[in-house]
Amino acid sequence: MKKTIIVPTDFSDSAANALSYACKFARDYNLNILLVHIYSIPRSYAAEGLSLTTINDAMDEDRVRLKNELEHVKNKYSNIHFEAKMITGDFLETLQELKRELDPALIIMGAVMEYSELSLWDDDWLNALITVSCPVLVIPQHIAYSPILRIAYATDNKKPCLPEQTDVIKKLVRLSNASFYIVHITPKSGPQEENANTALNEVFSDIKPQYHIVENRSVIRGMAEFIKQYHIDLLLVMPRKHGLWHNLFNKSYTKQLALLNDLPVMAMHDND
Repeated sequence: MKKTIIVPTDFSDSAANALSYACKFARDYNLNILLVHIYSIPRSYAAEGLSLTTINDAMDEDRVRLKNELEHVKNKYSNIHFEAKMITGDFLETLQELKRELDPALIIMGAVMEYSELSLWDDDWLNALITVSCPVLVIPQHIAYSPILRIAYATDNKKPCLPEQTDVIKKLVRLSNASFYIVHITPKSGPQEENANTALNEVFSDIKPQYHIVENRSVIRGMAEFIKQYHIDLLLVMPRKHGLWHNLFNKSYTKQLALLNDLPVMAMHDND
């Protein structure tokens, strides 16, 4: 049975770019697409001067836009199975419910800004990146789809992958037939890194990983240099609470992320 990609849309240019990316991804890897528009009614809509009639009119307009968007991609990608849903509710709660209901392959979301401009991102979309218990692939607006030939997984060597995370990585590597790199950035390598190398190679032995230790005081700068040297197409990160990637996606130290602006990043939250 085919897996599904969930693509949230707010009908913006960035969401349209993410949908285009998702369509080509689904075409290449034989996946279905669920296009979702989540309409969140303001809790204090009366206080904000919004009447129920105004909200109903806005929802009717969005239903038409969603239908038109669905018809557009159906006509353009006739070999992909599409569905569309308009759901009223909280954005994050709705994504979590869809995750539980559908067990999707991943969620693909568009971002208006660069990674280095996370402080300006929509809070709901940013929080989805670090809290939704499903792989979330974020696509900045300027990034167009290209086949995934080389995947890098950024590890901090502090906590092993959960079985479901290992399974997602293996399925993605097999699906794309990509080369797989495990990368640890550290100010200075030692026995701990070598031990982690052995453990990770054992976990991922069936997809033939290439383990690299990169010495650099800046994790982001070291990763950016590795990405450039090895022509990485997709970066996998795990934004664990209190860890580097969680802090970065929580709008801290975001200027460093400018170095990663040229590739998609997939976040795999572990619910710790």
